[in-house]
Amino acid sequence: MAAPFTSFTIDVVPAPVIPAYAIEALEKGPMGENLSVKLGYENLDKLLPYRGVRKVVHRSNFAKTGELVARVEADDNLPRIFGVESSLERATAVAALINPNTFDLHGQPRKVHFQKEVDGKKSNTLDFLVTLKTGEKTYLYVKNDDALSREETAFITQQIKLGLPAGCGFATISEASFHPQVRGNNERIFLAKRFPDPAADSRLAEVLVDIIDVPEFSIEELVVRGVGAKAAKTEMGRVFDAVLRGIADGILKTDKTRLIDYPTRVRRAL
Repeated sequence: MAAPFTSFTIDVVPAPVIPAYAIEALEKGPMGENLSVKLGYENLDKLLPYRGVRKVVHRSNFAKTGELVARVEADDNLPRIFGVESSLERATAVAALINPNTFDLHGQPRKVHFQKEVDGKKSNTLDFLVTLKTGEKTYLYVKNDDALSREETAFITQQIKLGLPAGCGFATISEASFHPQVRGNNERIFLAKRFPDPAADSRLAEVLVDIIDVPEFSIEELVVRGVGAKAAKTEMGRVFDAVLRGIADGILKTDKTRLIDYPTRVRRAL
């Protein structure tokens, strides 16, 4: 059996230290003070713990087990540790965390005991519970395509559904849910949302009003209109990240199966 991650207890949480490479971002530019680093590190001394019903397990030498820090509305936007046991689980978590309709994300939320044993298995610990702002709750079962194609898995999912609370949804997630390029784009969007920048978001909103009659535009056009063609790269990056947040929040639309970059064409959501 694979050994779980070792858990450490920290009695005194040190004050967050802003990395040296990020100090430059604190300087004022055309859009005013960049608060992204400050807001991204805000309340890091109040970091909430991982709350799964069991520890994250390293299943193999190939599994990309790890953790990430993110914020959800259910925690009053305080930072929390989320554990993942594969790259697919990370992609699932990131997709949920950047979705503007997500109220809460709970990793390893419930152990379901089967009414009938399946191939020697008596229970299953579900991977995630996603709670939307509408109150709708959905448990996620994350497995690769090969595992989902097995007959055994069909019986396991049947037993899981029988053991779920009334009124809760259930969904299986596999590689088919995430185009490889979508994963990469979502990771970049996650970082943009992890470090919010209200000034850049406001500037992007002003630019979109100025070109209200233009149906489609490149990200580069939005950046140049926002801070000018000769602006510092840090300022251009701020508007670029604002565009990524706009895509995540459904304000802007683009083809996420293609790399999102400066030449990328975007349009307003209908």
